[in-house]
Amino acid sequence: MNLKRFAHLLTAGGCALLLPLLTPGVNAAPRLFPQTAPEVVLADFGFKDIGGKTHQLNEKLDGKTAKASVFFFSSTQCPISNIYSPRMIELAKSYAAKGVQFYLVNSNREDSLASVKRYATERPFPFPVIKDNGTALADHLKATHTPQAIILDSRSIVRYRGRIDDNSDRTKIIRHDVKDALEAILSGQSVLRSRTQSFGCSIFRENIATPANITLAKVTYARDVAPILMKNCTVCHRDGEAAPFPLETYSHAKTWASAIKSYTAHRQMPPWKASPGLCEFHDARVLTNKEIATLGAWADSGAEAGNLKEAPPLPVRLEGGWRLGKPDAVLFSKEAYTLTEEGQDVYRQYVLPFDNTKDVYLKGIEFQAGNRAVVHHMILYVDLKGRSLELDAQDPEPGYSVANGDGSIGIPLNQTQWVAGWAPGNTARFLPEGCAFKIPQGTHLVLQVHYHKNGAKVKDQSKIALYLTDAAKLENVVSTHALLYPFLNLKPGVADQKITTATTLPNEVKIIGLMPHMHMLGRQIGLTAELPDGTEKPLIKIEDWDFNWQETYSFVEPPTFPKGTKIRLRAPFDNTEDNPRQPSHPPRLVRWGEATTDEMCIGFFQYLVPMQKAIAQK
Repeated sequence: MNLKRFAHLLTAGGCALLLPLLTPGVNAAPRLFPQTAPEVVLADFGFKDIGGKTHQLNEKLDGKTAKASVFFFSSTQCPISNIYSPRMIELAKSYAAKGVQFYLVNSNREDSLASVKRYATERPFPFPVIKDNGTALADHLKATHTPQAIILDSRSIVRYRGRIDDNSDRTKIIRHDVKDALEAILSGQSVLRSRTQSFGCSIFRENIATPANITLAKVTYARDVAPILMKNCTVCHRDGEAAPFPLETYSHAKTWASAIKSYTAHRQMPPWKASPGLCEFHDARVLTNKEIATLGAWADSGAEAGNLKEAPPLPVRLEGGWRLGKPDAVLFSKEAYTLTEEGQDVYRQYVLPFDNTKDVYLKGIEFQAGNRAVVHHMILYVDLKGRSLELDAQDPEPGYSVANGDGSIGIPLNQTQWVAGWAPGNTARFLPEGCAFKIPQGTHLVLQVHYHKNGAKVKDQSKIALYLTDAAKLENVVSTHALLYPFLNLKPGVADQKITTATTLPNEVKIIGLMPHMHMLGRQIGLTAELPDGTEKPLIKIEDWDFNWQETYSFVEPPTFPKGTKIRLRAPFDNTEDNPRQPSHPPRLVRWGEATTDEMCIGFFQYLVPMQKAIAQK
């Protein structure tokens, strides 16, 4: 996803509909406003915190009027706001002793008092937490976004309004706007940047007036919108799942109607990177043009409810059980892993306890995220040589991370075997009849879990279920080929560095799945089959590569290719400052390597090997 466009959409009133989109951070460039507006003393205003205590704008601290009052507007459902919670706490700890009063205000109509209390319990805010009476306090202070900071001086004059700092990624902050404003106020100086553009989620306010120019057919939630959301969105956007807010009810959907319109129109939601129209994959999260138009028309025409009795029910969620039935084995790490409140994403590898004193064949694998709120995706692979045991022994916490804590696994590719992957929305299914994954005798199963932090300290202990089969029943074994280009030499300042490589199939091959892989500098990636007669069949193309959305793509109808077919990989790379995901500033020469600041270019594809041939090659 283009993060510059994403930042624009956020400030325009949208919000990411899935948390993993925010991983690289939103670098909202400073937007300064004219400083000539007259000083206005706000009328006093009373409000209660979640404990029932009454407060006023001109709060007294130890009998004295506070030198400054900071109002942080927040929402439990806004992912950017959640990321900023630890920074709000740190600012309060730094400035409360200097006579500054802090408040956290929730004006989101979808957050109940109970949910705000629970949120405050999970995050130890050392200042009053307010559940606004509708948007009364937000209206009085003219708050528009979450997160947003509004700072009043001792005379109840607004001295600063805007973002907390200039980047949701703590490692990339340049301007500390709230800190700078407080330092100026406490020293009796003018605030240099008294207004900056907030970025995050809009505070919802009822739009009573219906646009006069609407000529669209009447669209209602119950009849038209709910079926789309239930089918495509609620697998993640429901309580306890990976998305930061639910879309389970009419009230939920109405609150996010404008964001739903924006993100579906740009095809940023539902998240699905493969270009439509090439091949059909299982679990493809792709809306039709008609569905996108329906969502847009509904938002534009006032987001009407219709007859809610006609709305489809929320899909039944499997709680605690396994979709594929009773498994032969359930594997998980020995201990739960504790994820801290904020920071960069964590990629954790867990060596799973598994007895394979002989070859094991799997007809099915099912993933179960332990803490759905922070688990972004999972990948299961085989360590063929035992390197994972060494890495695990070196890390005192459950599992291990390598390199910069990024997606590297710390094991050479030729010593691993990719098995399967999972992301929210993927449905567990058995392999085709007579097929299985082979886990070689004496090897080790490793589960990589990608975590995205949500501002709270949480634990996770994700699991996988294994479904075994007898080798005597098998016709084919699933094998994986890594089509790669290890000779990368990406020059700094060059925007379109094209890479291509290919492999020739030595015999007839049926391909059942794909997984492209690059790091931060990749722009696009595609795999094409070039048949011996000269015809080409595109297999997959990802137009806007995003390191944080790597998926396993499984064919609904696996294609078979004759001997001599070339599988070709094409991928352009952008090693300039204009690349919003550029990890190096200034850009540097980049070669192949495991760290995210290095690069890779791989097209994994899974194919079927006849069982007799697999035995002969053992």
